[in-house]
Amino acid sequence: MYTAREIKLGIILSFAWKPILIFFIYALALCLISAATGIILGISFVPIGLIGTAVAFYVGFKNNSSYERLWEARRIWGAIVNASRTWGTLSATYIQPLPDKAGYDEKQVRKQLIHRHIAYINAVRIQLRAKSVWDDKDSVARHIVQEQAGNDDATLQQSLNNFLPAGEVQYFLSKKNPATHIMKAQAAQLDEVFRIGAINELFYFHMMNLVQEFYTQQGAAERIKNFPFPRQYAYFSKLFVWLFIAILPFGLINEFAKLGPGLLWLAIPSYMIIAWVFYTMEVVGDTSENPFENAINDIPMTAICRTIEIDLREMLDETNIPAPLTAVNNILM
Repeated sequence: MYTAREIKLGIILSFAWKPILIFFIYALALCLISAATGIILGISFVPIGLIGTAVAFYVGFKNNSSYERLWEARRIWGAIVNASRTWGTLSATYIQPLPDKAGYDEKQVRKQLIHRHIAYINAVRIQLRAKSVWDDKDSVARHIVQEQAGNDDATLQQSLNNFLPAGEVQYFLSKKNPATHIMKAQAAQLDEVFRIGAINELFYFHMMNLVQEFYTQQGAAERIKNFPFPRQYAYFSKLFVWLFIAILPFGLINEFAKLGPGLLWLAIPSYMIIAWVFYTMEVVGDTSENPFENAINDIPMTAICRTIEIDLREMLDETNIPAPLTAVNNILM
């Protein structure tokens, strides 16, 4: 996620320099041909204006839909944060000691429930960042993150090893959806704690409801991850934008030629500006379609997971707690 109030010129140029160069060469070639031959390569601007208006509406619809996916993804992780804090609070306070039961340590149980939950949210994060078939692995949005902020390189096994015993880690890694089975283990341990009387029925009910909530939010995130933005909207939006960009200079050349022979060349900067605006509108929507791909506009899941980890481990009064993640070059992972 890009965090600065203003987007740096370097980042804008990372997206824009290639198309702007293409726009310049294209418009220059058409103007040179018109000036050299005396034949104005232009058409009436009326149909071009109508196409531009239609394209603007279509791209606006796509961008609104892309933003909805991005914002829903952020709401999902906001719900996970809230539910995680509740889980940590209940785990740290509802699990009671049993003096008459040998081998039972309520502090160890509290730690297991909280540490396993930290492993769970990191498993969800890593699974969501797995590459999709339709994902553009060579996108500028991803390269900017890699160049300026690095990669989120932690593997699932490394993340789980930080919070779970080796036996549990191997079991979870053997599953196709490790996060689902981590939460299942939470429910199983919670049920065991309830059966031995270390938690009363009402509190047990509250915590099992949280298990359901985590599954609900995980499923919502997986829906966004596994269901791509409808290609009929994404593909034709890009196609229509480039069609408009292709015919736009003919209308501009025609209009500026009417103002005088020397003003024909004003079509070049005018075309570059208008074409860049439409191209940028398309790119903004395109880079917001998939919010879990570790690109510049994505949800900062690593930072969110670190925030949850800090909150929950402080509830256990642990001391060796990592610092919150901060943005690197205005990019928060």
